[in-house]
Amino acid sequence: MNGLIALSYGDRHALVNALRSLRTRPGRLAMWGLYAVAILAFAFFKTTPRAHPTAGPPPFFVLAVNDLWVCGFGLAFGVVLATGTSRWLGVFSSRAEALLLTRAEMAPLVVAAYLQMRAVAIALAQGFARFAYFIVFGIPSGTTVWALLAQLLFFAAAGAAIASVALPRALARGASRIAMIAAGSTIAAAAALPLALDGLRVLRLPETASLLRHAPAVHPGAVMSALAAGDLRAVLVPLAVALVATAAFALAARDAYPELYTISLANLEWRMRVRTRRTANSDDAAAEPDAKTVRSATGTRLHGALALVWADALMFARNVSPVVTGIVALLALVGGAAFATLARHDPELTFGILTGAGPGLAIAVASTTGVRLAPALRMPLFWLGDVPLAARLAAWAAGALWRDAVLVALVAIGYAAVARDARAPLLVFIGATGLLALTRAVGLAVFALFPNRLDQRGPAMIVRAILSFALVAPPVVAGAVATAAFGVPLVVGVLAGTGVAIAEAAALVLFAAWRLAGRVDSLSLA
Repeated sequence: MNGLIALSYGDRHALVNALRSLRTRPGRLAMWGLYAVAILAFAFFKTTPRAHPTAGPPPFFVLAVNDLWVCGFGLAFGVVLATGTSRWLGVFSSRAEALLLTRAEMAPLVVAAYLQMRAVAIALAQGFARFAYFIVFGIPSGTTVWALLAQLLFFAAAGAAIASVALPRALARGASRIAMIAAGSTIAAAAALPLALDGLRVLRLPETASLLRHAPAVHPGAVMSALAAGDLRAVLVPLAVALVATAAFALAARDAYPELYTISLANLEWRMRVRTRRTANSDDAAAEPDAKTVRSATGTRLHGALALVWADALMFARNVSPVVTGIVALLALVGGAAFATLARHDPELTFGILTGAGPGLAIAVASTTGVRLAPALRMPLFWLGDVPLAARLAAWAAGALWRDAVLVALVAIGYAAVARDARAPLLVFIGATGLLALTRAVGLAVFALFPNRLDQRGPAMIVRAILSFALVAPPVVAGAVATAAFGVPLVVGVLAGTGVAIAEAAALVLFAAWRLAGRVDSLSLA
């Protein structure tokens, strides 16, 4: 028992320090309290008696959403099992911890079991803190309190299964590794099939009508409906998978100290290489004895800030393989072509996706991603030159925005190639770019309010979602007013709405610069 206490010493004190930091900062404590109240309010409205649905099978839309949850977990489990994700395992948090634990008078299996339990617990805690409001909001209405807890247990068990299988996959060698790759590929393909069929049923393309008539009506998401109805047997499946993954881990990690140590040191060295690459140019410039501040010859103040965009492009080219980039680009082109086919057969559904589902999904996805600006603010490259902080923040935001803009442009190109019309995709590209800039600027503003990493995984998420949805209203109103006033369909409206969105983004960047000015040194203590 003393050995286990020693193993958990650092983790326990890290948790205690995090809780103490909340207690000493009333503002952060209040935001976490409001976040918890919001989650409980969502849960209350999901379990209120007046929300109970009528008897009968659930509608197709509910089944499709449940399929997205269940098949999404299955797809993630299959991808982890097939490809392996040892890069984010961590195992040991530092070289000192690795040496301490490997030299401890504990059985290797006990140490490895503790490390695995810690990884699963951290993954579940971070996942629930980040996606809590999204999960509770997406659970079917009309359930009971116990059924809601069972559904949350389903999500926890599925997440634990994915986190538990990562380390056995990283330790697998030989025939067991080949078997895991085959099993993971099969699971991923089986999980993707119902999602593809649901998508075809939603699109209702004439070319796929014959295929859908002969395709089986398989809905794995029915387990969520069963849980909502009080049938707790559906929880047994992810629990069984998590137990099997844990048993596989126990068999693989019995005498795997060298492998665990190697994985850990490889991850730590990779992180150090990334940090070294990020600061290499800055350190070289600072080491020159005669280095001076050089202004742009063109006199443009933003020109120096564009170095951040160039650095982001270089890091992307180094960290993402050309094969992955090509596959994503091809998928974007194919998606645009498929969307053009849908627009030809069902214009009303296409318009609904462009004006409702698409922007809402973009905001929902953007709100679940934290803003990792603190490391950039500590880089010497970020502060080279005399460019204002607002320009630096705008350039840093553009460093991630350009990738999304290129992806949307590829979708627009695929659409234009099939529809043989460049006007509609051009308008969509302009509007989507304004929306992406607005959501990115909202992330900056929320980071300026809640710079702590824990806050970024908790209350900052729901604040970012609410603020994004609220700030989308002015561009929509401006676009509608401009369209009605000038009588030109869509063109003037899209341009006016995009202009308002960019103006809002600029105001948010200025707010973030004002908020962060003079507080960079205290971000690590925030």
